[in-house]
Amino acid sequence: MSERWDGEELLASVRRGVTVRAAAARGGYTELLDRARRDLESGLPGHLAPDDPRARALADSLPEYVDAVLADHVHRQRRRPSRTDSERLTRAFRSLDASGIIAREEFLCCDGCARADLDAQAAATGSRGYAYYHWQDTLAAADGAPLTVGFESTHRVRRAAVGAEVAEALRAHGLTAHWDGDPERRIEVDMDWSRRRHDRLAAFPGPASEGEPHVDADFSNPGPYRLPDWVTRHRGRVSVRELARLVLPWLPRGVRATVGAGGRTAVLTRDSDLLRVEGGPVLDRDRIEDLLARWAVGAGWPAPPGPDPRTAGPRPLDVTYADAATGGMGFVDYAEPMSGAAARDLVYRLTPVDGTFGVFAARSGAVVQMMWQEGPRLWMESPSADERLASGRHVTLPEAEEMVRVLADEGRVALADLGELQVTRW
Repeated sequence: MSERWDGEELLASVRRGVTVRAAAARGGYTELLDRARRDLESGLPGHLAPDDPRARALADSLPEYVDAVLADHVHRQRRRPSRTDSERLTRAFRSLDASGIIAREEFLCCDGCARADLDAQAAATGSRGYAYYHWQDTLAAADGAPLTVGFESTHRVRRAAVGAEVAEALRAHGLTAHWDGDPERRIEVDMDWSRRRHDRLAAFPGPASEGEPHVDADFSNPGPYRLPDWVTRHRGRVSVRELARLVLPWLPRGVRATVGAGGRTAVLTRDSDLLRVEGGPVLDRDRIEDLLARWAVGAGWPAPPGPDPRTAGPRPLDVTYADAATGGMGFVDYAEPMSGAAARDLVYRLTPVDGTFGVFAARSGAVVQMMWQEGPRLWMESPSADERLASGRHVTLPEAEEMVRVLADEGRVALADLGELQVTRW
């Protein structure tokens, strides 16, 4: 006889994880759904297989829930101020890094793991101390409690001084930090912890509709790296709605999307914020769902093929990056489009450890790239492939943010505006 189990407690736990990760603005719809499915499977009791009807029923409910959470998040963020509490928090942590105090956000699972790792980092780098909050702190903050920030000093006698420095940095960036000066107590921060989502991270599929058009989709791999899961998960039979909202507007640079319907095929590539149909027109990606749906049911592409449908205004940057820190932002091997706001946010969110880098390319061909070096010190340069050299200098984070803003808004490299540049030949 099978054991009784309704799974409501497990489902509630999985859903809470979805809500918190959505608020963290790490990963898009596909990543959130994949993680929720893994959490569900790992939480099943030993007597229940993933293909059991009861487990399948829970899993089948997850896409709609993830979609609803993202839709609500995007709706709410429209009412948030131009700089959110989470953005202030990240900037406060980066200022601590610059002052010689390691600062890590959403760092590992619990206090014991976070402190053990950061003790080792502080000893290896000669830092004066560290500040952090971990996943359990994140869970509490996402539920509306104050965010608790832990800290430690390399020299125990200076713990209170490090705590005061951390609290002051938080306050200097516009956050309300409560701390009574006791080095045994953590700092409490009143804040709306939820982060702003940009671009692909703000995309969600929406509800399915009866009779909606579908296509067969496949994607080429232009180089040696593995295509991201949010692309490959949509291979095969897929609704136009999902493909047009979750994949096509964000196609990594160089990836070719082949779609088929009714015996016809079309190949699309992304060029900045445009989608080009091989042998056909150039499409505005904001209209791709309607245009692809019409094509899928037998209509043609807009005719005649003409010039780019956009002639002015900021264009997204093509961005690759790799965060070298434990629990950092991960990596993007094939360039993905980012709005100027998203790219500037990334400048601050990348962890300042040796080897972390970001590359930002404008449609004009202008490129700036940043890399964190020991110190931490931030190097930013612009490469010239034709001359086989790069011109750059060490910059502050606000300077790096401004360089990315100019690149996104004006399509030019402004590093020389900061002063003399150092030339490195290849």
